[in-house]
Amino acid sequence: MIMKRFNALVLTFLIPLALGATSLIPSSLGGDSNLRIPITPRMPRTPLVSQVPVSNEEDGEGRVIRRVLRFGQSVAGLLEGGGFSPGEAAEAVVALGGIMDMRRVPAGREFLITQDEAGKPVMVHISVRYDSNAVLRLTQEGWQAEEENIDVYPVPIVVRAEVVSSLYQAAVDSGIPLSVMMQAIDLFSFEVDFQRDIQPGNRIVLLYERILDASGEFLAAGDLLYARLEVNQQRVEAWRHESLDGLVDYYEDSGDSVRKALLKTPVDGARISSGFGMRRHPILGYTALHRGIDFAVPTGTPVKAAGVGTVVQAGWHDQYGWRVKLRHANHYETLYAHFTRIAPGIRPGVPVTQGQIVGYVGSTGMSTGPHCHYEVRYYGRPVNPASLKFPPGHQLEGDDERLLTLEIQALKSEFDLD
Repeated sequence: MIMKRFNALVLTFLIPLALGATSLIPSSLGGDSNLRIPITPRMPRTPLVSQVPVSNEEDGEGRVIRRVLRFGQSVAGLLEGGGFSPGEAAEAVVALGGIMDMRRVPAGREFLITQDEAGKPVMVHISVRYDSNAVLRLTQEGWQAEEENIDVYPVPIVVRAEVVSSLYQAAVDSGIPLSVMMQAIDLFSFEVDFQRDIQPGNRIVLLYERILDASGEFLAAGDLLYARLEVNQQRVEAWRHESLDGLVDYYEDSGDSVRKALLKTPVDGARISSGFGMRRHPILGYTALHRGIDFAVPTGTPVKAAGVGTVVQAGWHDQYGWRVKLRHANHYETLYAHFTRIAPGIRPGVPVTQGQIVGYVGSTGMSTGPHCHYEVRYYGRPVNPASLKFPPGHQLEGDDERLLTLEIQALKSEFDLD
């Protein structure tokens, strides 16, 4: 099984290169030379919706008209405007519901309606994703829908960037899709305090897929395969790996999961307004141990569960205001306070997953402004989450660990990632 997966990796990256099926990739920052990376097709070619000929003039084949879903308009209403009877429109919506979430079709979605010579609709093309269309066809059994896949090409690219002001600005300056950078930041957040650790001159290296169509046009960002942040004379690395049981996650080269048992920061975009340790209480006036860290963020900001656990408290406290307390494995507990409200479904006894929303930032209880108070307790004693090194969420073993080693060796050799 290991060699089968490794051979697939070699087939993807090396054999097309030997055959000359290459494409020039933009050079990475820092003066590196252009890489030539193989383009490997994933599926047979099907025209994009935008490539379907559109005409408002009748010809021997009928005509294709374009309709764009307006804000507040139903799909049935749009189809009726394209020549469908109310009954046909209702039937078509039911058929589409088998391959699309009809409750979430956004305004601006394009529908291309093909009519016959008599002006009767016979086919509809709808763009679902960058790599698929939904196609409605009129058959003897009525309107039927199917999904048509579009031929796309995942092209790996390495980008090296230097931080000048922030990781966000580094992504903008280097052309890294923000979705890719945000995924990398999420992985780095288990090891890095972005408020204190990130400095000008830090370097980031990302290997990710650019999804292209047959003409080489960029369609979307694909999988993040590898991420590295060089900060404080250390390298924080994350390798993408699909386990033999189908689970996709990111790992250190040791096989330890990049994702730790607990998050250091349960809110995004936070500024630390008060750290862990002795301080003068801003309301009561006496000096005492501040048992957690305060993150200053706007009212309503979602607060995430730091790890997998169980809710043990969820309700009002005179000092903490609306607060939630979770119990985790290995004798850890976390507490989140001063919510404007607790998230729906969060009550004692309910299990939660890491990253699940447990509440929303507020300023209830003894608070001088909107913030999230975050505590971590180990064996019931408060500890500083900013300085604590949490254990990995899990570790690869056996064939999966050996497979990860082979994958890392192949990627390092192909993309010069040392």
